[in-house]
Amino acid sequence: MAQFLKLRFVGTGTIAPDPQRSGSSVLIETNSLKILVDVGAGTLHRLAEEGISIHEIDYIFLTHFHPDHISDLAPFIFSLRNTREYARADHTLRIWGPRGLYRFVQGMQRGYGRWMQNAAEEVRFYELKREALDFPGFRVNWRRVMHNQESVGFRFEIAGKTVAFSGDSGYCQDLIRLCSEADIAIVECSHADENAVKGHLSPSLSAQIAQKARAKKLILTHFYPDVLAANPLAIAQKYYEGEITLAHDGMEVIVSDV
Repeated sequence: MAQFLKLRFVGTGTIAPDPQRSGSSVLIETNSLKILVDVGAGTLHRLAEEGISIHEIDYIFLTHFHPDHISDLAPFIFSLRNTREYARADHTLRIWGPRGLYRFVQGMQRGYGRWMQNAAEEVRFYELKREALDFPGFRVNWRRVMHNQESVGFRFEIAGKTVAFSGDSGYCQDLIRLCSEADIAIVECSHADENAVKGHLSPSLSAQIAQKARAKKLILTHFYPDVLAANPLAIAQKYYEGEITLAHDGMEVIVSDV
């Protein structure tokens, strides 16, 4: 049976407060799966606006532990535990993250108390080890990217398509490999070129990654205010020959239809 594949951009912002952009989060949807990549601040609220129950989420994949990518994780789990009457029977949320995830969860347990420990029936945590992981209905590859010690990017093979996620990263060869010939490359674009900082990308660098990777479509996300004021689309188009889209909260992309 053919599957549809849809991307919902739940949050496309950064740690800089912006009423139009929540912290980083993208929802991958097929006929049978809902997968979140990152759960930055505002994810729960945006999902509610989209009419998506947190109990529908099957997997969460975390790129790293900065708050604009992970700060709704504890509220997400707390909400699961306190809205059990809406849960699907025998449903378990599986959360995957880079090395250090177990330590991070232990810190949440110390900080928030036993309710985190009591969520064990609904939630399972896994640290990334093998670079290729097979799940029912999809495959994930991950590589370390250039941001902080644990940061990773992901490459999903799902519903006959390939979708790559940079997470937070500077320009690096492993990110190009993740994006290689991807149907969609979702790449951060934090700052304008003149304000570029180590460990992040600018419009020209994001576009160069997509061009070298021969990605079929580039979607830019994770915008600080300075990059949005610098016409990032026009700059990126100078370096990448394919289709470019600037993501915004609530944006939907139909990758394939039934």
